[in-house]
Amino acid sequence: MPATKDEIALSFMALAVHFGFRRTAVEDVARQLKISKKTIYEYFPSKDALLEYALELAALEQRRRVESLLTETTALGRSLEVTRIALSDARAGFAQNPGVDLVEPPEIQTRVNDRVYGPMIRDLLAEGIATGEFKIADVDLTSRFVQAIGMEAVRRIHDDPESLPEEATVEAIRRLMTGESIASVPESAGDDAAAPAKSSKKKAKKK
Repeated sequence: MPATKDEIALSFMALAVHFGFRRTAVEDVARQLKISKKTIYEYFPSKDALLEYALELAALEQRRRVESLLTETTALGRSLEVTRIALSDARAGFAQNPGVDLVEPPEIQTRVNDRVYGPMIRDLLAEGIATGEFKIADVDLTSRFVQAIGMEAVRRIHDDPESLPEEATVEAIRRLMTGESIASVPESAGDDAAAPAKSSKKKAKKK
C-alpha cells in the first residue's frame, strides 16, 4: 500500500529529530518507507515543502496538547500559560534530542507558527481587548511580535541550554499585551524580545 502524505511527513520528522533537519534527505525517507523518491515528490515539490508540512503536523499536535492543559480563565492568563507550556515543551524536546538543529531557513518555522499558533493568539488578543485586559492597536502585528519573542526564547534555549529566558519572555509578552512600559523587563529576555514590544506600544499611543 503506498505511503500517504501524512505518513511521509511523519517519517521525515522522526528522522529529522534523530539526525537533524539538515542531515535528513528525501532519500532517507524513501528508504525507510520503501517507496521511490518520485512518490514523495508527487506530494511535495521540494525538501523544504516536505519540512514545512511535517512541522505543521507537529505544531498542530502540540497546539492540541497545549490547549488541553490550559487552566487559566482570563485571556491574559491563558496567553501566558500558552507561552510557558510552549517553552517548557521546547526545552524538554531539546534535552531529549540534543543533536536536533533549528529549522533553516527560519522563515519556514515562522510561516508554520503563524498558521498554527497565530489564530489562537489572535483570538486571545481579541478576547483580551473586549474584556479590557489588553491595550493594543493592531491584533495581527501584536500576534507576530508575540511569536517572534517566543521564537527568540526557543533559539536561546537551543543555543545555550543553561540560559533561563522563560520568565523574562513571559514578562515581555505580558507587558506587550497589556501596554505597560517594558523598560524594566529583564535583559535576559533579549533585545529582540524588547524591541517589538516598544514598536507595538508606540502604535497604541498613536491610535
